[in-house]
Amino acid sequence: MSLKRYLGLVLSASVFTAAHAADITLALGTEPSTLDPQTAQDGSERAVSRNIFETLLTRTPKGELVPQLATALPRQTGADTWEVTLRPNLKFSDGQALDAAAVAASINRIVDPKTASRQRPFFLGIKRAEAVDAVTVRVHTNGADPALPARLSWLTIVSPSAAADGSLGQKPVGSGPYVLTEWAKGNRIVLSRNPNYWNPSAVGNVDRATYRFVAEPGTRLSGLRAGDFDFITNVLPEDTKRVAKAVTLQGTDLPFVSLNALKGLTRDVRVRQALNYAVDKESLAKDLYGGYATVSHGQLLAPGWFGYDASIQPYPYDPARATELLKAAGVYGKTIDLYAPSGRWLKDKELAETIAAYWEAAGLKVNFRVLAWAEYLEAINKNRVPTEAQISSSHSNQLLDADRTLSAYYAEGGVAAANDNAELKGLIDEARQEADPVKRQALYSKALKIGRDEAYLVFLLEGGEIFGLSKRIDFSPRVDGLIPVKDIRVIE
Repeated sequence: MSLKRYLGLVLSASVFTAAHAADITLALGTEPSTLDPQTAQDGSERAVSRNIFETLLTRTPKGELVPQLATALPRQTGADTWEVTLRPNLKFSDGQALDAAAVAASINRIVDPKTASRQRPFFLGIKRAEAVDAVTVRVHTNGADPALPARLSWLTIVSPSAAADGSLGQKPVGSGPYVLTEWAKGNRIVLSRNPNYWNPSAVGNVDRATYRFVAEPGTRLSGLRAGDFDFITNVLPEDTKRVAKAVTLQGTDLPFVSLNALKGLTRDVRVRQALNYAVDKESLAKDLYGGYATVSHGQLLAPGWFGYDASIQPYPYDPARATELLKAAGVYGKTIDLYAPSGRWLKDKELAETIAAYWEAAGLKVNFRVLAWAEYLEAINKNRVPTEAQISSSHSNQLLDADRTLSAYYAEGGVAAANDNAELKGLIDEARQEADPVKRQALYSKALKIGRDEAYLVFLLEGGEIFGLSKRIDFSPRVDGLIPVKDIRVIE
């Protein structure tokens, strides 16, 4: 879709709905841990804060990069420098100028190790930024960094003063179409339309959005059917026929288990491979997810993301081979830890329970722990999970580029990696700076093959989003999995 046509459709939708301003209520499975969009890697935080904050670039629902706060896509001005031009006279919701200095401050904040951002794997190609003049930002990168435009579609621009005084997480100040009007912890968050938004024609007819936090899928479904909610997340596959409207998008979430190759039973590659062979992924896709998932091709990437390699094969379901490997490694009958969240991703608890059962059938004892999302996040972020434990999780990659995934989950030192494979890290670092897409793909293919053969993860499924909508709501899912309220249309 061309940029002209995309903007035209947005404008047409806003004109059509402008006379029907409305309030809506959305039910999320978990409450945001913060509303600072630069520190956490939290899907519920994104669901809310991406309506308050904006980025230099954005994506169309189908994934095309287009300008947002910038006037055009970034231009490369040197081997390791890029420049971006901002729209003039932009302001944050508190009236302060959103100029090149503010943008540079936002970029420098998120890449500063002191910020300790869980989003660091999104931005490893960026060194620093500086303001050239009021509307021009220069970004310095590590090598060519061909993923820089994609990075800038995810890097939120925050108020420097709110970031400096530490209030951003509770009192977010951005430039987006909505502002925070209430956060009753444990109960609700309320966003209202930003009356001074710079691009009002791009906003639909929702004046106020209230978010409620409902962990149980059945309770969310009941609330939707009763008219208490207009929009719910993580509809169970078996319930799609019980909602007024179900909208789906596959390939946005990839459930997996992260294996610790440095400590415990899983230091032995035979054990890691056995944990892959032990799981019947076809059954998971068909029976647990009702066909709303497919088997992963032995990698933590989905089709359509740069770097994906369809030639890499899944581990087949082979329980006899799994048991054979466990016995050969001398761990048959021993105990392994598995930690999992509940309520964050579609059937996350049930998936982990099933995996634990498969592992036990292969010959291990599984110490299975399920944590509520907030407790799970705190345990992961504060290293309260035993270091030898295996972690059940799910992955989304809004950059649609392998660097984000491999830097986090494959490379030594990554925020969610647990291996010391120097060759693998070298391939990932080299690919990040390789401008030639053919050579870059070859590097990623080699890295993915190593990751698959070494079984650093239990590769499971290519899953997705299932949203439930009331009759009064229209919404089309996006390839990045975001839920922009400005794109929701109330049709009553």
